[in-house]
Amino acid sequence: MKITEIDAIEVKVPYHAGINEMMTERNLYQVNHIYKVYTDEGIVGIGDNGSQSDEALQKYIGRDPFEFMNGHAPTPLQQAFYDIMGKALGVPVYQLLGEKVQDRVPIAYWSIDMPPEAWANEAKRAYSLGYRLHKIKARPWFDIVEQVEAISAAVPSDYKLRIDPNDSFETPARTLEVARLLRDYNIEAFETPIPQSDIEGYLEIKRGCDMPITIHFGNPDPVEAIKAGMNDSFIIAYPDSRAANAKREGAIAEAAHLPLWMQIVGLGITTTYLMHLGATMPNATMPSVTLNCLRAFDIIKPAIQMEDGYATVPDTPGLGIELDEDALENCRV
Repeated sequence: MKITEIDAIEVKVPYHAGINEMMTERNLYQVNHIYKVYTDEGIVGIGDNGSQSDEALQKYIGRDPFEFMNGHAPTPLQQAFYDIMGKALGVPVYQLLGEKVQDRVPIAYWSIDMPPEAWANEAKRAYSLGYRLHKIKARPWFDIVEQVEAISAAVPSDYKLRIDPNDSFETPARTLEVARLLRDYNIEAFETPIPQSDIEGYLEIKRGCDMPITIHFGNPDPVEAIKAGMNDSFIIAYPDSRAANAKREGAIAEAAHLPLWMQIVGLGITTTYLMHLGATMPNATMPSVTLNCLRAFDIIKPAIQMEDGYATVPDTPGLGIELDEDALENCRV
């Protein structure tokens, strides 16, 4: 089997009406790319994610997609190659990635920093769609307590929050103060509350409260982080979300008995790929993030359905989805 053509389609899928104007003004993740990879056997694979140059795409023409099993092709092309391989063999993608250990994978909702009432509205939408965890961006120009209070008043008590200040809590003392103020709310974890290089600072936080801490894999060296005991879980994020990297990093975290979650910003194809990957990772038990949940509609069929915080992994060959061509045409740039 040989790759004969790669079609790169630039798209702009609108966000849902409640946030579309704000996300457009802030120019957040406006343009995505859909990739259709054609083969000489008539099998077509699909992927979505970041931009790839024409020169980069040409390097794959004439090659066999099976060359890239567990390889290091860019994430959107890897999605498409796995889709082709699964269809060629008549098996779902997860069978190419390892033993399936989860039939359903948890996926989180996501919000950029917003006023409390806006976060509350987003939480109500998320809950109605079946999400049960919300990753929220804490920023110093908003009162995080007011924001969390607003969400908690808007949704049932089983709705959890993952608070991501992107190290803007700055110091252990500030982090401990925020943790104290939020101790009565359903907080799943703080993500990178202070710079991740500050191992001693993280240990001070751990000594001062029982708030779970999640950090990005790789900074500091994961072995150093594990030996120090500075965190309770890991994040595997793009570009380390390529299958080979994700499986390797997941195994390191698993050996330390630490759970993980993945973050790959993309659309429905990316989300489905993440589901297949997570299905083979025993410790991928925390809700992952793709931001597809924020779009006004999905560009894949069947659309991803959430139930009590989980999405069911497709069992049909390849990724188990196809492009909604009408939706694709409506958002083509």
